[in-house]
Amino acid sequence: MENVFWDKRYSGFLWHIIITAIFVMLSLFFLKRTDGTTWFLISSVLRIMFGCAVLFVAIRLFELRPLEILKNRNIKTALTASVGFLLFFLYFLIQIISGFGKLAGLSLGLFLSRVLLQQLTTGFYEELNYRFLLLEGLKYAKNNIGLNLTYAFVSSILFGLVHCVTGWDTYTFLTTASIGFVFAVIFIRSSNIVLPMLFHFIYDFIIHLTSFVEWHHNPIYDGLCACSDYAYIVMFILSFAFLVTKTRKYCKKSN
Repeated sequence: MENVFWDKRYSGFLWHIIITAIFVMLSLFFLKRTDGTTWFLISSVLRIMFGCAVLFVAIRLFELRPLEILKNRNIKTALTASVGFLLFFLYFLIQIISGFGKLAGLSLGLFLSRVLLQQLTTGFYEELNYRFLLLEGLKYAKNNIGLNLTYAFVSSILFGLVHCVTGWDTYTFLTTASIGFVFAVIFIRSSNIVLPMLFHFIYDFIIHLTSFVEWHHNPIYDGLCACSDYAYIVMFILSFAFLVTKTRKYCKKSN
């Protein structure tokens, strides 16, 4: 039984399922009983707690120190692997700027709890849980393109599914999974979990900020919105091609 929980190659998936299940149940429990600023603060605390839980498991499973996990390593490689996301993010910013009207209904409490704190803790928790814990095992498995793709797709699918836990939405699943795939590629190529955390926070920060925007519709903004699906597809294809053509060569012996 110990081998099931502490096999470096595959046990991250088991721990991920356990931690995610408990996190989702607690989140749904509090979501039904609180709302507004209170919910966002509770949600942030849960993300910090479960992010630390993932970190604790990862330290034990992969025999690493916290600073080894949270080190901003291989920056050049990580940025190169981020090309798909960076191009998509540029498109995303142009879209927002072209249609930005004004902010409405955003109080200081909502800004601090929902837009800032919750998204900061989301990047910390989700990148550790959906990228590091699931993908670090690749270092101890056979190094081949097929396995890298399998781990990346499983990570992205699980990431997409959890964002539909309160109700199925195909578009939300596909777009979230595609971003999860890009972050998975960055980590697989570089072992850098800090950069995906940063990208995750910045993207979510802007997404939640736009929830309070009154949009100014014009031909440029409306045209860019109509092409959003293609932007996701291009981002995914670029990351997929990068993972397939430049597979990192590393392998460690498992216990």
